[in-house]
Amino acid sequence: MLSSIFKTSFIILITSILTYFSIGLIEYKEKILSTVKHISRNSSNIVILTGGTNRIKDGLKMINKFEQASTFNNKILVSGTGKGFTKLSLEKKLNFNFDLNLIDCCVELDSISTNTYSNAYETLKWVKKNNIKEFILITSNYHMPRAFLEFRNRMPDLKIVTYPITPKKHNINNWLNSYETFSLIFSEYFKFLIANLRIKIKKIL
Repeated sequence: MLSSIFKTSFIILITSILTYFSIGLIEYKEKILSTVKHISRNSSNIVILTGGTNRIKDGLKMINKFEQASTFNNKILVSGTGKGFTKLSLEKKLNFNFDLNLIDCCVELDSISTNTYSNAYETLKWVKKNNIKEFILITSNYHMPRAFLEFRNRMPDLKIVTYPITPKKHNINNWLNSYETFSLIFSEYFKFLIANLRIKIKKIL
């Protein structure tokens, strides 16, 4: 009798967990698609997170949309470049009409960060050093919810606006038709849950 009750309770528990996770996964997919893309042409500071296809190229292309007079007022952080990546390496990546003088005057490379958590930590140091009050956060759309979570936790008083990059390899709308895309969103959602849980536990402690 007790064994039967235990098995039934266990099945209900597992079913509830799977249902909760599945609903959350769908909501996460919708969060990816609904993230606002910043389109202001005003002067602003920019943080580009490396690691995804076209993040740097598309992020720097956005600067070309700004008013020409304001572009040299921007401060740009490219975070997570890895050791050995230089401004010359960055110039070689750019195959579109971009003012290379901006790289010399305005771009700073962060080679220390290895994940989203350290991206936020190194950006905080950059923000304090440059007395920055707001910036545009650029990363892939599937990565943006977790990135924004980490950055908002580190810098709650700053204005952070988002500019998600749409990956060419992954159609988020048709995520169930591609194993690679589904796996990517599943992985990001799981990482998002872990990051969110870590932040909440830290606040309690």
